[in-house]
Amino acid sequence: MSNRVVCREANHAGTWYSASGSQLNAQLEGWLSQAQSTIKPARAIIAPHAGYTYCGSCAAHAYKQVDPSITHKDEFSIVPVLVGALSESKEQEYGKLLSKYLADPSNLFIISSDFCHWGQRFRYTYYDESQGEIYRSIEHLDKMGMGIIEQLDPMSFTNYLKKYRNTICGRHPIGVLLNAVAELRKSGLEMNFSFLNYAQSSECRNWHDSSVSYAAGALVVH
Repeated sequence: MSNRVVCREANHAGTWYSASGSQLNAQLEGWLSQAQSTIKPARAIIAPHAGYTYCGSCAAHAYKQVDPSITHKDEFSIVPVLVGALSESKEQEYGKLLSKYLADPSNLFIISSDFCHWGQRFRYTYYDESQGEIYRSIEHLDKMGMGIIEQLDPMSFTNYLKKYRNTICGRHPIGVLLNAVAELRKSGLEMNFSFLNYAQSSECRNWHDSSVSYAAGALVVH
């Protein structure tokens, strides 16, 4: 088997984010300098995909919680895990399988996920008129789910998704993480999860608008 590293071409560079490496680095440094280190070290973080200023700033709040001792280049290994459309039972099974690695303080789990993808192009236009403008309804919907994630209750998160069908792209890896936490809690391990920042790519006000939501949070083991 070949040991050659295969890198995916950055096909979107120069479209919705800069193609300049120096500019991207400057943006990241700026976001990190503005983010507050409130709880660390984190054992796991949920961070949005890189790209827009909104999600980059959100992600910085999460990465700021990482123990600096594991952020030095060439001193750690990255183990990518691709999570598909898992059933509830499979989320539980893989959560149990990965729980021992989450318990290890030398490991950091990074869950990559955006939150609500709203608009006709995403085929999702849930709107609770009691919340006011559409973007306020989206925020209420997202924060409802974020609050459930902070409870670290996998079943409640599953029920939330069934009821509202919120288009959280990382819902399955989040489900795996919540099940891993549930498994560790059985042994008395104390943890808490807190969201640190939330943003939307734009404020939707009519049915022709669209937006993507971003949230960042950290899991801490006590």
